[in-house]
Amino acid sequence: MHSIEFRRVPYAPQWSVEGGSFEVLEYLIDGVSFLELVRRAELPDALAEQAERAHEFAPEPAPLLAGTYMYAQGFSLEHLLGGEPDMVPHGAEEGETILLGCDCGIFDCWALTATITAGEDTVTWSNLRNIYRDWNYDSIGTLTFSRRLYETSWRTARFG
Repeated sequence: MHSIEFRRVPYAPQWSVEGGSFEVLEYLIDGVSFLELVRRAELPDALAEQAERAHEFAPEPAPLLAGTYMYAQGFSLEHLLGGEPDMVPHGAEEGETILLGCDCGIFDCWALTATITAGEDTVTWSNLRNIYRDWNYDSIGTLTFSRRLYETSWRTARFG
């Protein structure tokens, strides 16, 4: 079983006109940022895509899209338990829940989704998927958490 910690952290997007920041709900899996785990998993596929598309962007390098996500300002507990979603990105399939959104400023334009299954004692994230790329997330695998600790951490992050 994995550990999860939800915590509020400041986020200063590059697209902010006035350089402002706001808080997002970060997820730490076994003490490591979920965003970092996703970036590492996506890197081989993103590097291959970057090389394939180099001619389209020459003489500049093609963009490297691994980990180009951001956390939400805060999803509801129901959303993070796989219930009624707070938002459904275009391209999501039935039963998929958005976990990370695009860092461009339009949150649901580039999304990472998962199937979230909440049981009496556990919460499981499986079938991670970028809605626009067929990238491999086997290195992350299926993540199962204690439901009691999951809910406690979410409440602490949301309400202090």
